[in-house]
Amino acid sequence: MEKKNILYIEDSGVDRELIRQLLEGEGFNVLVTGQPDRGIELARSKLPDLILIDLHLPDMDGSMIANLLRDIPQLGRVPIVAISASIKDEEREDLMAPFDAFLEKPIDLETFPKSVLDFISKGRTFKPGSRSDKKEKKKTVINISEETREVLESLEKVRAAMSHDLRTPLTVMISYANTVGREKVGTLNEQQKEMLELVVDQGFQMDELISELVRIAKQTLARYSYPPE
Repeated sequence: MEKKNILYIEDSGVDRELIRQLLEGEGFNVLVTGQPDRGIELARSKLPDLILIDLHLPDMDGSMIANLLRDIPQLGRVPIVAISASIKDEEREDLMAPFDAFLEKPIDLETFPKSVLDFISKGRTFKPGSRSDKKEKKKTVINISEETREVLESLEKVRAAMSHDLRTPLTVMISYANTVGREKVGTLNEQQKEMLELVVDQGFQMDELISELVRIAKQTLARYSYPPE
């Protein structure tokens, strides 16, 4: 069987290496990059069978990259899948518009290769025109003082840091703890398994706390229509 080619655009070097090793071990050819421009260039020149994109990249968000890829005719039949630590219900419609599917981090290392094959076999499910079908919502703009604006700017920076900079290493920790706990890299005794289960459990609890803090921050920012469009 001919090897399938996968392109993964992800700014975390640890995540890129984890996915590359996992998929190459299952017989895939894997191209990885942390640069959006390089990812678009690779997609255009290599024409992969599947493109995986992290939603929260520092230079260009994953949805924008997917939209740019959709405009390349040669990639018309290539499925594009979003990967992210979390995605809120209120964000889902906007962020997922150009994607065929979504995978949540930390990925399940046992089922991930099969999911990749399923995405390739199903092909493209994206429907052109979905980007332009959004209804505009009117926002009530609240006049705020300069002091309040500075507070909101700080809150937005904290929200962004929690959503990406804090969650990314946490996702890596959970993924690797899961890998070791499932004895993918060696045999463990019962005490070691219990310790790793505790690490994973506490990791998920911390992820839930981050999600709640991000949600509260976003609600506060939305109340003041910040950041301004």
